[in-house]
Amino acid sequence: MSGNSHWPPVKISDLIRESRIKGGNGSNARKLTIRLYGRGIVASSDRGGSEATNYYVRKAGQFAYSKLDCLNGAFGIIPPHLDGYETTLDLPTFDFVGDVDPSWFLKTVARPSFYGRFKFAAIGSRKANRVPTEEFLATRLSLPPLAEQRAIATVLGATEGTIAKSEALIAALLDAKHATMRELLTHGIRREKAPMKPLPSRWVLGRVAEGITHIPADWDLVTLTKVAKLESGHTPSRDKPDYWNGEIPWLSLADTEALDALEVDQTSECVTAKGIANSSARVLPKDTVVFSRTATVGKASRMKRPMATSQDFANWVCGPTLVPAYLVQVFRHMEREWDRLQEGSTHQTIYMPVFKKLQILLPPTTEQQKIADVGEAFDMRIAKERETRKALVENRDALAQELLSGRIRLPESIIVRHRDKAEQAA
Repeated sequence: MSGNSHWPPVKISDLIRESRIKGGNGSNARKLTIRLYGRGIVASSDRGGSEATNYYVRKAGQFAYSKLDCLNGAFGIIPPHLDGYETTLDLPTFDFVGDVDPSWFLKTVARPSFYGRFKFAAIGSRKANRVPTEEFLATRLSLPPLAEQRAIATVLGATEGTIAKSEALIAALLDAKHATMRELLTHGIRREKAPMKPLPSRWVLGRVAEGITHIPADWDLVTLTKVAKLESGHTPSRDKPDYWNGEIPWLSLADTEALDALEVDQTSECVTAKGIANSSARVLPKDTVVFSRTATVGKASRMKRPMATSQDFANWVCGPTLVPAYLVQVFRHMEREWDRLQEGSTHQTIYMPVFKKLQILLPPTTEQQKIADVGEAFDMRIAKERETRKALVENRDALAQELLSGRIRLPESIIVRHRDKAEQAA
């Protein structure tokens, strides 16, 4: 059923009432924080604070929002395990007092189309715009009958449950890949009683796992620059129009997400042969391993065709003893190492000289390919599940917009079940 909603407008103050139960102070309060974009309420890691700051006790089931981050979707309902935690008045909480379903209410106010209306009502500087409680409570929304609210919340809750299952599956796949690759990248595709040898104690950089003391006898620990040529990228002059809009793909930070795929094919910009010839940029061969060394550090893929890159990438042209797909899997596994190598930089960056010291474990090429095949199988499955999750979220958001605005109405056969439950509860 579709069409315009005939739900009556009501003030939010008719549905919720602010709670102000005095609690402790900043030095002893158990504090709550509200995550952005409707992602719930959690315990705060903040253990300090001023004794002069007043805190207020919050109860399970209360609605809360952040005055400071209202425009970023900071709304939530306090879960049972956080009953008795506290916040300041910058995170006001409210008891439900009207004929309103809490889940429906949260889903309604947590939509960007709803909270975006406070953009011009917020008070403060550009970096600290607070939405006052009075302004929030004075806002009107269209209120469906209670049974319809509950029906809408149930339908949207079912879609959210499907999304949660998808997210759990992705997390499980990531954990499984990490455990599997840790074993393969340190012990390989093992055979019974395969000979091992001690790992040289002097291992500078490149650990895929801590505590590894032995490696297969036919493996080596090598400096990466001995088996692959390190190439930096470059940006041709932007002042030269004839350097740009050519036929040579040029990878930049704008294309970083493309490194999630196993191969990079398309880029957002292209350069000309003249741009390459008159700069330090180079056209790198197919299968060059490209590694993001700034901003989103640690993403790695390989070039599906010849292309150039900006200086934000470290590029590796693999020699005959190094399989490019294997190096990609090594790089993708080394998240902790990349975090450590950023220490001391003023930005999220790994400086090029660091790569010259990088060492990796090198199996025979046949085993490198087998290890890469396992890693790529995980990557393809994870990518597929992420696409599924993305589609589910898009469908959920579109459905929520239509149901919560009343442009689409649920069939009476669904609503009546919730009306019957409400009457039985009464």
